[in-house]
Amino acid sequence: MPDDRSGLEEELRRAAGMLDPVPEHLLRQAVSAYAWHTVDAEPAELTFDSHAPEQAALVRGPGAPRLLTFESATVTVEVEITECGDARRLTGRITPPRPAGIEVRRPDRRLHVQADELGRFSCEGLPAGPLGLRCSTAEQTVVTDWVAI
Repeated sequence: MPDDRSGLEEELRRAAGMLDPVPEHLLRQAVSAYAWHTVDAEPAELTFDSHAPEQAALVRGPGAPRLLTFESATVTVEVEITECGDARRLTGRITPPRPAGIEVRRPDRRLHVQADELGRFSCEGLPAGPLGLRCSTAEQTVVTDWVAI
């Protein structure tokens, strides 16, 4: 017999919102506190994703690597994600090229790799799921948007 609880979570949220709502000032403080978690870093927004519907026609085929481009005002981070069975391999490049410390951010852990003098870096054995990058050079730190890989 199938277990259909699809509406249960929404019903519980609605009940909690009516019986014990979060005060408006607390919501504002939470949003403000969250914004400070990257106050020391420049955001790099996702500007290209080869898996986006508008880019799907440009991809060579179903086995092609996923290409992502993140851009800030001063740095571009290009990433290629290749599926290797259940794992993912990430290969990237920072432009303009320079050495950098790269923190591969996952919800459950952080992995650290180095970009060489040409801005190239890689990381293997990543499981599917959310991923973000924090790239720290001598001059600045850039944090990418989160994407699901």
